[in-house]
Amino acid sequence: MKIKKIEGRFPGKLKRFLGWMALSLCLWLGMAGRVEAAGTTLENDRYKLELINEYSEVQLTDKETGEIWSSTMNDPTFDLSKVKGRWSNKMRSLFTMNVTDLRIGVGNVISYDLVGNEYAAAPYETAYGLGVQYDIVPAGVKVCIEFALNEDGFSVKVPSEKIEEYGAFSAVSIDLLPFFAGAADGQDGYFFYPDGSGAIMRLDDPSHVGEAAMSYNIYGDIQNNQNLKGRFEQAEASVLLPVFGANYGKKGFVSYITKGEESSQITINPSSMVMKVNFIYPSFQFRRGFDDPRVKGQSVKKYDNEQLMTEYEVHYEILPEGKAQYADMAVAYREYLMANGLMPQEGRHGLSLSLDFFMGVIEQGLILDTFQNVTSFAQAQEILEDLKSSVDTPLEVSLLGWTKSGYGTEPKFFPANSKLGGNKGLTALAKYTRENGINLSLGANFLTARADVSGYSQTTDIVFLGNYQVLTNKRSSIRVISPDTAYENYESFMKKAQKYELSGLKLENIGDMLYYNYGERSPVLASECKENWKKMLSETRDAFGSVTSEGGNLYVLAYADTVTQIPTEDLGYQMTTSEVPFYQIVVHGSVRYTGEALNLSSDAEKLRLKWIEYGYTPYFEITYESAEKLVNTDYNELFTSSYKDWKDDIVATCQELKPAWDAIQDAKMVSHEKVAENVFCTGYDNGVKIYVNYNQQAVAVGDMELEAMSWEVSR
Repeated sequence: MKIKKIEGRFPGKLKRFLGWMALSLCLWLGMAGRVEAAGTTLENDRYKLELINEYSEVQLTDKETGEIWSSTMNDPTFDLSKVKGRWSNKMRSLFTMNVTDLRIGVGNVISYDLVGNEYAAAPYETAYGLGVQYDIVPAGVKVCIEFALNEDGFSVKVPSEKIEEYGAFSAVSIDLLPFFAGAADGQDGYFFYPDGSGAIMRLDDPSHVGEAAMSYNIYGDIQNNQNLKGRFEQAEASVLLPVFGANYGKKGFVSYITKGEESSQITINPSSMVMKVNFIYPSFQFRRGFDDPRVKGQSVKKYDNEQLMTEYEVHYEILPEGKAQYADMAVAYREYLMANGLMPQEGRHGLSLSLDFFMGVIEQGLILDTFQNVTSFAQAQEILEDLKSSVDTPLEVSLLGWTKSGYGTEPKFFPANSKLGGNKGLTALAKYTRENGINLSLGANFLTARADVSGYSQTTDIVFLGNYQVLTNKRSSIRVISPDTAYENYESFMKKAQKYELSGLKLENIGDMLYYNYGERSPVLASECKENWKKMLSETRDAFGSVTSEGGNLYVLAYADTVTQIPTEDLGYQMTTSEVPFYQIVVHGSVRYTGEALNLSSDAEKLRLKWIEYGYTPYFEITYESAEKLVNTDYNELFTSSYKDWKDDIVATCQELKPAWDAIQDAKMVSHEKVAENVFCTGYDNGVKIYVNYNQQAVAVGDMELEAMSWEVSR
């Protein structure tokens, strides 16, 4: 390995200016106190951060405890000196740069670890810390890594605009601090990763050994989104939050991506028979890759010619000793979100019963189509009148399939379907709900459209991928609407929707689908798409007072009163030891959330218990008439939904859950643990603990006797 060191000097005036700035602002992702920069060292009252070993390693020293955290493994049981060759280089590298040759165009990616290759390193000061420009000579790529020291840890920034490509290769992505969370098998501890509700892989659980590495796309990969997948196709993991963490018994950290998360991945790499080392890290994308449509019979990637101009940043928060469990990670992340306005400090509403009324959809026939009306506006009011006299729980109601031609015929919305009662019927229902304290929202989908409906251009209003292909499903029956067109349609919709006495909108797919567009008329970055969705959420809330987001991706949490379709488990990879309610710990007490409708669950009794354990709002999807009328439509998954069949269950569920919700509805979750086999305890900041027993027999927990398939509140 050949190294060129280019030492940077800090001008005295600049140093004094930066010191004044640090002291005056005292804030950059939680930074407190003055940060001093000297050479390749940053220091504040609590921590000292150093770049050592020829700038290939970052080392963080806790000055209070003497604890040292390093980008070169933090497992005290692991002997790095026994590792040789490529693995030794990887473990001692601050990052791995992944590049491709765009001129050849076959999509091969070559990875260059920092150690083991010739590189030049040039340190420099930044406004809040220090940076190093690395020139990875064999790759012909220069990249800048910038560090800032905070009161609870440190942050790392990778500014895309400072990447220089001077050779044959172009930057594809960077794997940052891959072994900061390195750990050997067998020790006490685990990795947390944001798969679904959250998941952990215990280091002493042998089931992960030999499993393939898994890269989680933050907010998902749009090409594999569930709205574009067939019913029986493999689902992609839901990744709602850009966060991961590591526990080493009593110590640990939580790491969250604070900039550029929409183009980032979190990769967990389980140990193998060759190298019994596990590691988890963030990757930042500089170019997207797409299958080349000209090549048949194999997958050949075509990468963007132009680089994504995205600023990436990740924060590593060191947790207090003895407070490093996944619940502690979630609490720390929640505090960051609330402090930075990314989630409300307090909940906007208490307990409610969430209901979706499915109204109507077209059944396509060989010659003529038939509109299947299963809930009219008048019938919806009839149900609400009956429910209002049967339960004392506030009602949150959304209408699906109310539009001119019924469900799935967007972007045509108004007038309301005439067979359901038309605009007049919608006006009467809205008036009734307003007068009776019921929150009524219209379901509105601005993000997707069927290919066989009109009202949009299939050349200028839809999303194209970087390989010039239309973003669609396997049957090519769905089109994804360009973010700018979606916002224009939303603005047009709002002019008519505000004429009704609504409480809000249920914005379908908005918290689940985030994407980009390579269309020539309206190219849009994922970051720009995110801003459009945030505007729609914010403007809806301003107009009506509330907004519901279908899907709970991070960017909706600052605006949504309720988020829906929040998973209660992970996807179920072999490496996972267990699912955990990380998302729920973060969100509970600030934003309501629902999951699967109870009437669609294969195990309603277990789902009720999960709602109690994880703090869900009870949710049903209801029709007035039998769901049998929907069997031959595109909405045939609603197999049992008639209100008359489910009324007793709805009433019983509200009565059953009320004692738990009265105790915890406005509280924040602070703990969650397994206290016995299939018995779990969730703790709240008001001192309440809820115990849930999933066993088919009674279980004793301390002085408490939990009946089979039951729960108890402890104060």
